[in-house]
Amino acid sequence: MKKWLVTATAVLTGLVIAGCSNDTVASSTAGKISQEELYDAMKESYGEQTLQQLLMKDVLSDQYGDKVSDKDVQAQYNQEMETYGGEEQFNQVLSYSGYTKESYQDLIKQSLLMEAAVKANTDFKDEEIKKAYESYEPPMTASHILVADEKTAKEVIDQLNDGADFADLAKKYSTDTGTAKDGGQVTFSKGEMVPEFEEAALKLKEGEYTKDPVKSDYGFHVIKMDKKPEKESLDKEKDAIKDQLTKEKLSDNDYVAKVLSKVFKDANIIINDEDLQHAMDAYLQSDADSSKSTDSSEVTDSSEATSDKDSSKDEADKSDSSKDEADKDSSSKE
Repeated sequence: MKKWLVTATAVLTGLVIAGCSNDTVASSTAGKISQEELYDAMKESYGEQTLQQLLMKDVLSDQYGDKVSDKDVQAQYNQEMETYGGEEQFNQVLSYSGYTKESYQDLIKQSLLMEAAVKANTDFKDEEIKKAYESYEPPMTASHILVADEKTAKEVIDQLNDGADFADLAKKYSTDTGTAKDGGQVTFSKGEMVPEFEEAALKLKEGEYTKDPVKSDYGFHVIKMDKKPEKESLDKEKDAIKDQLTKEKLSDNDYVAKVLSKVFKDANIIINDEDLQHAMDAYLQSDADSSKSTDSSEVTDSSEATSDKDSSKDEADKSDSSKDEADKDSSSKE
């Protein structure tokens, strides 16, 4: 959700809750502006997009809320914070982009709900899963110490060579405040970290650390590989591969629109405001009109989705976590 739309949604929602009235919002020598005038003007400018966002939030929460927990949201938030080099740097990025911690976590939750919807409504083909398995690598756990200059990084490496404990050095030296307290440890999948970090980490075996500082946009890293699981059989890795494929499908706007179209149709949306009657036309169109995607996967039909939803309620403990593509002004991820 874009920054201006977040603001518009909040203002419009507040005006609706308060009840539009003739109370004066602002005045000047030219006259007064009432709440009702403000609401009408904002509805004309942002009404349809705001209604789309509110309906999307309600419908996705209703149908897939059991798939996304507060713990999932916090884990995603922490992971993104680590990618930006710690809490201080991440807070600066959020502030620059117009977000508070709470509003950004709301955005993450919306993204995770969207991912759950795409996964639940996608019929993954066996050929697609087999192909993805060939290049799949399980999530790995590494520890890192981030410092501002190469000299300090080399001093850290010298201390490691002399037998110092990596976690202790991370707590002492690392400027990544998000991970330093945990000994610099972070779990990630391929493609989630900045390229320099990932390339260096993938070359390490368990227990090894980088003998030379690794430079990135955030400073100099010393990296230690803690856990690098071997890829298991296709059967055992299938769920993880589906999660990976789901993330890839989220970048296909036409495919996501097709999924949302089906989800919204199933929700039986009724819009009573005459001025906003066409707000959901982009989603409540025919499948033929919304099937521009070249994705080989197919969106499940209503009966299959209903069955999936019923069974997922019985297996709520198998909730799927996901990652958001936030509307940031800058990003360190590929």
